[in-house]
Amino acid sequence: PGGPGGAPAAYAAPAPAAPAQLLPHPILFLENLPEDATTEEVAAVFSPYHGFKEVRVVPSRPGLGFAEFEDQIQSGMALNRLQGVKLRDQSIKISFSKS
Repeated sequence: PGGPGGAPAAYAAPAPAAPAQLLPHPILFLENLPEDATTEEVAAVFSPYHGFKEVRVVPSRPGLGFAEFEDQIQSGMALNRLQGVKLRDQSIKISFSKS
């Protein structure tokens, strides 16, 4: 027994893609930074990696920041090597920025 016009009574939408890994991007999104972390402190973690350009902390959202690299290959290498690195005993969560 279908719905009006012979359509199936229930339509299951395809499952959304897992949001765990975004596409590679030159900018990394940083979460779980110490709330009073300075740009200099965060830059000290990322600056040893090739292609590092700058770090921006988000004053209106303590604990969040961005690390920019020259390209997504270099940001990806930093992400893989630094995922979970501790800054003042807090493990930083790193992902590719959405834009």
